[in-house]
Amino acid sequence: MSPGKRNAALILINTALFFAGYNAMVAVFPLYVVYRGGGEGVVGLLVGLFSLSAVVLRFFLTKAAERRGQKWLLAAAVLSAGTAPLLYLLDLGLWYLAAVRIYHAVSLAAFITASQTVLAASAPPEKRGRLFGLYGVVTGLAMAGAPSLGQWVSAKWGYAAFFVGTGLLGLAMVPGQVLLKEPQGAAGQGQAAVPWREVLANRWVVSASLGVAAAAAALGGLSSFLPLYTQKLGLTQFGIYFAAFSLAYTLGGYGAGVLSDRFGRRAVVLWSLPLLSLGLVGLVRLGGYLPLAGCGLCIGFGFGAASTALLVLVTDKTKERERAQAVTFYNNCIDLGVSGGAMLLGGVAALSYNLLWILLSLITAAGFALVLLGMPREGAAPAPAEGKWRK
Repeated sequence: MSPGKRNAALILINTALFFAGYNAMVAVFPLYVVYRGGGEGVVGLLVGLFSLSAVVLRFFLTKAAERRGQKWLLAAAVLSAGTAPLLYLLDLGLWYLAAVRIYHAVSLAAFITASQTVLAASAPPEKRGRLFGLYGVVTGLAMAGAPSLGQWVSAKWGYAAFFVGTGLLGLAMVPGQVLLKEPQGAAGQGQAAVPWREVLANRWVVSASLGVAAAAAALGGLSSFLPLYTQKLGLTQFGIYFAAFSLAYTLGGYGAGVLSDRFGRRAVVLWSLPLLSLGLVGLVRLGGYLPLAGCGLCIGFGFGAASTALLVLVTDKTKERERAQAVTFYNNCIDLGVSGGAMLLGGVAALSYNLLWILLSLITAAGFALVLLGMPREGAAPAPAEGKWRK
């Protein structure tokens, strides 16, 4: 097996472990905050703080990775993912929870940037869409069972058992991180950093990043308030939404990767973001589990396809030495969107959940408009690169 293929396989295994823990936390943490005495506003602030902290931390971590490498960045992610959940066990108040959320955000900031940079360096452009589509499949499968399993564990054995289990998932990433080889050509091998102004001058990178930020705002609002909304309606089996979302996210992500290799990245975005908006509107006056699952399918398929196509577009339109910074900017826009959707819309949720879903749908529509206006038409597929896989 070539080094590129081995790196890709190790990243995909660790991606499954990372997102299993991450998505279990998404489903359980809002309920844990309420258990500790927090209201909807506190839930929104703590969920948003996680993503906002990842944005700030990612700049410093990416800078350090320019000297130390992507392998070092992954080690930071593993350390945080394996130890932060255990710190939630201490009942020291909401301010303590906020401090742990900031530390836990190191895992999100480091893992996503490093894993996507390594994947992009592992395959030539004409195979990159399929590889990132497979990345989407892995994250989707991790979403499928982790939220329901996390809720079941916390309900049956308590939050302590849940946090210990989540920490073990993080520590299980250690072997993959140790066996990984630093990718050739990626930032972090003593190369001079590309000035940020050059990255931000790239029209494709900025348009794709702003478009996905709008979609991510919807996910931020959903992750913070949908568990509370469904409980209010008496729909206690919230895992049904996550199962539908993850199934659709998996199919949408992989399908988008394959189709974007053939028809172009922009073409996939043209139908995926409107589908996400439709799913949000469907949450208004939700009437049972079947409509909840239907909304999960629309939202998951739309976000999975759009985020995959836009991410691959960013890696296509950047040189290898600037790719880590472009991916950093892209993921920072996602986290800013998530944190904004969580932190700024708590008041809207307290006023009316239906109003919240409509507002998030309009924000997603605005992101779709940004993509249309900011991206010229592209060819069906990126130009081929030499060789089949990176050595």
